[in-house]
Amino acid sequence: MTTQVNKLGWMLGDLSSMPEVRYAVLLASDGLALGYSESVDRDTADKIAASTSGFHSIGVALAPYTGGAKNGLRQVVGEFDEGLLFVKTVGNNALLAVSTTETVDAEVLTYRMNGLTERLGAELATPARHQGGEGGTRP
Repeated sequence: MTTQVNKLGWMLGDLSSMPEVRYAVLLASDGLALGYSESVDRDTADKIAASTSGFHSIGVALAPYTGGAKNGLRQVVGEFDEGLLFVKTVGNNALLAVSTTETVDAEVLTYRMNGLTERLGAELATPARHQGGEGGTRP
């Protein structure tokens, strides 16, 4: 059963199908998990989301020192002994975190992440529909 928290998890399937990808988590910039791949459970996704938010915040804090006051952060990559973590901005208030093995083709992964972030940004920007008084919908 799909939980309300993971209603956007299905959109991560293309990335998750890459053999070198361990998991993908979509999160709000404040650390709330919005969706996650089938390779992680909700509790793990929540922990990843909270940690990723902090990791991204460090990148935001460093951005002005790497190119100027208006230097925006697009992506943060962490390299670990046994893999990589890619964190990319999605729209104004969301992030996409993807964990991979150390042998991932980073060019292919970032290409797929770019396409997915465009689709996710459009999905997140779509206003929710509310039931109107006469049974119709309104924006």
